[in-house]
Amino acid sequence: MANISIPIPDTFQDDFKAMLSIAAKEAIAVAKQQELNHGKDFMNISECCSYMNISYATLVGVWVKQLGLKTIVVQGKTYISKQSLIEFLKSHES
Repeated sequence: MANISIPIPDTFQDDFKAMLSIAAKEAIAVAKQQELNHGKDFMNISECCSYMNISYATLVGVWVKQLGLKTIVVQGKTYISKQSLIEFLKSHES
């Protein structure tokens, strides 16, 4: 079996560490936000979109308006209970 040698600049290791550090910090921030949302019984529209990794148009335009996902409106603010979301998803299981 032949060996292939690829020259790597000395700065590559530092650049690679910096990129990994940035990616790790971003992943930790996302995980922390998702952990905060997991502990909530009710999420606002934005939190629900983030939790499900879907767009506002999909959540409100399709799931709520077309498919009947239940919402709660209090003083003009819309919330979705985690329980309603789970029931909705299970009802669309194939």
